[in-house]
Amino acid sequence: MDYISPSFGIPAVLGLATALVFVTSKSRSSLVAKLPGPPSPSWIYGNMLQWVFPSIYGEFEFAWQKQFGTVYRIKGMFGANLIMVSDAVAVQHVINSHSFIRAPTQVQKGKLIFGERSVYCAEGDTHRRFRSALSPGFAPAVVRSFSPIFSDAAQRIVQEWDRLCSSGSPALVNVCDLLDHATLDIISEGAYRLIQLRIQKHPLAQTHLHVLSAGFNRSQADLFADALLPYIPTFILRGALRLPTAAFRALVNFRSVTDAMSTKIIRSKADEKTTDHALDNDVLIKGLSGQRKEKLTASELAEQVRIILLGGQDTSADALAWCLYELAKDPAYQGKLREEIELHRRSGDGQMEYDSMPLLNAFIKEALRFYPAAPYLERVAGEDLVIPLASEITTTSGERISHLPVKKGQFIAVAIASYQRLEAVWGDDADQFKPSRWLEGDPCKGKALGPYAHLMSFSGGYRVCAGWRFAVLEMQIILAELVLNFSFALSKNDPVRPLYAGILVPITEKGVKGLPLFIERISQ
Repeated sequence: MDYISPSFGIPAVLGLATALVFVTSKSRSSLVAKLPGPPSPSWIYGNMLQWVFPSIYGEFEFAWQKQFGTVYRIKGMFGANLIMVSDAVAVQHVINSHSFIRAPTQVQKGKLIFGERSVYCAEGDTHRRFRSALSPGFAPAVVRSFSPIFSDAAQRIVQEWDRLCSSGSPALVNVCDLLDHATLDIISEGAYRLIQLRIQKHPLAQTHLHVLSAGFNRSQADLFADALLPYIPTFILRGALRLPTAAFRALVNFRSVTDAMSTKIIRSKADEKTTDHALDNDVLIKGLSGQRKEKLTASELAEQVRIILLGGQDTSADALAWCLYELAKDPAYQGKLREEIELHRRSGDGQMEYDSMPLLNAFIKEALRFYPAAPYLERVAGEDLVIPLASEITTTSGERISHLPVKKGQFIAVAIASYQRLEAVWGDDADQFKPSRWLEGDPCKGKALGPYAHLMSFSGGYRVCAGWRFAVLEMQIILAELVLNFSFALSKNDPVRPLYAGILVPITEKGVKGLPLFIERISQ
């Protein structure tokens, strides 16, 4: 998981008070300052409003890439130079090097949301220990064992949409609602068999969704807060959790519930006479609670569980929503996909081999390419470093360089969404949604940067998403079941657009998360 909800801010006035300190302390590289890039419309905001708050995500970023190339400079807050990178060699170097660390602002937010000992915040040996504890829960055999949970969640969606379509006419449905709760049910059941979550009464479900919803309440003030966060001591951050705001109350409740849950898990594992068979049979929890030599404490387990819950739920729900959105735009592909699923179901005596469905997997891969959950990663140089480049670039002074030296503290945005629209890598039609590109062989003409289909949608390097296999199988099973049972069509009166709110989400004209589609039951 490399995204994070951005809305737990500090008042903007504090950011203004530290503006000069930020500018004078921000390390700069003279060569970075000479990289080509767009003009800055504001010394205070730089290009940040264009990058972070466009009307549609990528509105400026994708145009900048076409104009300035795969390595260019934008202006951050108070005149800071930020590097945007989609060059494959540079990206590979940044994501694989432990010398490029998570940006301080993201670390501070991670401490607030997950905890100081979470794998999200950890570096070095601590990070490796936590990753080792997470790995058993997401091994291929373990992921396959979750198939019944995925299928049950899909059937619950089918039953609810059946009810909405009972009149026989297409029903206008915000598909995000049930997708959000179904994927929350899945990830929570996988972590702790909380079957009650599907009726939204368990406290974990309530606090989890409140934390996620806070990510949509963003404003320009958050940019000031981001500039300030790296300079706030941890003890002050802990104190901020006592502030009487809805966002902090949701966060405190979320942490409290996961703390209690993790303590129970640890105690159950320590008690050989436990009768909690749900815990006893849960392979994911076995991995997290210490089946390796180095065990996690209750507090450490709680922080990893928070990451699994937040990182494994909303990303899958929104990826499925984007799949349904694009299917609704393409009735012909939708029909062919339904035929493929039906054929495999009949030939397999009800047992589905999802990896052997070319149309299904091509569509999922294209959706992940076109709508990456985290459209960029934030990294900072932990020391003076040199970044290799795939091809030479020309600075504004006319100098040709094949390596980019950066100083300690330099901010680098690994531009995933831009990389996955590079014409040199994905073809001349890279800015079009085209699943057929995956049916014609491997469409990637560059390096394999990510773990799945050469995509960076699950990040890469030493911070690659541990649960990527879990997410892919979840999407395969749910999407197949929904397409088999329903047809989908766009609502002309309810347009949506992709926006970044800690994750790339569909936003309605009213400025809220949602995807209204007409759904109709398929006669079988």
